[in-house]
Amino acid sequence: MVKVSDKFKQLSTSNGREVWCKIAAGNEIFLDDRIVEFDFDDVIHPNWYTIGSTCSNRFAFSVRYSGELEVHDTVRPYISFDGEEWCPLGVFYVARRYVRGNYASIICYDKMYSLEMEYVPRITAPTDVMKILNDICENYGLELSHSIFDFKVSEIPLGVTVRDMIGYIAGVASGNAKFDREGKLDVRIYSQMDNCDITDENCMDYSRTMSSSKIEHIIVDTGKEIIEEGKGGELITLQVYNPFMTKNYAINFITKFALMSFYGADILMQGLPYLESGDHVFFRDPQKKYYPIAVSEIEFHYDGAFTARLYSKIRTYTDAAEHQDDLSTVLEQLKSSLGNICLKNVNGEDIVLSSEETTVADFNFTTRASGTFAQTDINFTLGSISAVGIRAYVNGALVRETVHKCEHKDDLVHFYFLAQDLPKGNNEVYVTMRAIDGEMTIKSGALEATLVCRGAAGGEEKVRDREVLSENIEVPRLPKTLVFNGMNDGISITSEGE
Repeated sequence: MVKVSDKFKQLSTSNGREVWCKIAAGNEIFLDDRIVEFDFDDVIHPNWYTIGSTCSNRFAFSVRYSGELEVHDTVRPYISFDGEEWCPLGVFYVARRYVRGNYASIICYDKMYSLEMEYVPRITAPTDVMKILNDICENYGLELSHSIFDFKVSEIPLGVTVRDMIGYIAGVASGNAKFDREGKLDVRIYSQMDNCDITDENCMDYSRTMSSSKIEHIIVDTGKEIIEEGKGGELITLQVYNPFMTKNYAINFITKFALMSFYGADILMQGLPYLESGDHVFFRDPQKKYYPIAVSEIEFHYDGAFTARLYSKIRTYTDAAEHQDDLSTVLEQLKSSLGNICLKNVNGEDIVLSSEETTVADFNFTTRASGTFAQTDINFTLGSISAVGIRAYVNGALVRETVHKCEHKDDLVHFYFLAQDLPKGNNEVYVTMRAIDGEMTIKSGALEATLVCRGAAGGEEKVRDREVLSENIEVPRLPKTLVFNGMNDGISITSEGE
């Protein structure tokens, strides 16, 4: 949670509040007279609660501006309620920009977005994770917000991205990684309640689950073994991949979360800019009861007014229970353990082919185990009668080559190949084409490439469980002066004089 003054918090929750917005972008300062609107998505885990996530936050804004910001220019937005104290929303970098007339639309991401490159350590194992984090920060221009729980590792995984490495470290510390509002790398751990309450008086619409959620069971795939600690059904089980995890760290995670519970919620509310994903706060409903919620994601929107949609995501299944025999259960578990992934590309622009090889489809994916396979299909049409050479590569090695002669204009050509015995880890499959004689063109949208892989990261387990109910709640207005009787789940709060 961003540190702001008590006055700022009071102004942010008051009725009829005034809102000021400021965006520092490159060498420009945009104020309310030029800001049309913005959207800021602050997310720490996009689905139900997990550990080890490394989500990139997005900031998109439209302004009256006929100039041009450079890609990678720094963008810093702020919100104020008195024009004096400003709450930062984060540090972002221009990824795409569109200028039409006197208006510009800018899309930005924080630094997590640019950390997809392979991590090449400059230190050797065994070592401490703080040394790994310091190595990452020095090598990629990052800054840590604070030191985290330190532990030793016997080896450093190879062939993983910088984001992956940060996520593994955050996961062992029982947290998730993100960049905070000052642009510093932070590991957020749901270890205690933050000093903030969300009341129904600040909400336009909301719903919450009728029961709370807990995590009492963890299953970790380290790549070498499966670690399991605790017991429980699907709704209270957390499954992750983490090569740094050990039995003791899994026990530490279960112990830490044994007394913690939180409710699922979807809340449309006034924008409180000091709230962040990763916070753990209380929500007060019209019945004067307080419910702990874990802030999974907040979507802020500004268009003169400043609103937000907050999500507290827990694992739920609202479909009816479905009986499965033993064979069906085993097949579902096998499918989940292997995982499936389907990738699809369609050419957005014309592809001009010459005698030189041109890459027309490129797929990157991660396999969970060695010996898996992937099938690639390429369908395309040529606007001329000609011949085209097609080559398929797997991890840089040529695996198939053919020449196809188009007997008629606009014939549909189908090329496919099977990549077998893929190694565990990162893989790349790509297809190139070349014109046998002269030049030819594949029109925009005329080439469709699909890759289907068994054993790749990205598969989700499909499991049936008990129904979890939610309820929508009306929003009456309550007296503002309250007397606290406690802080437990659902404890009553009575108004003075009652």
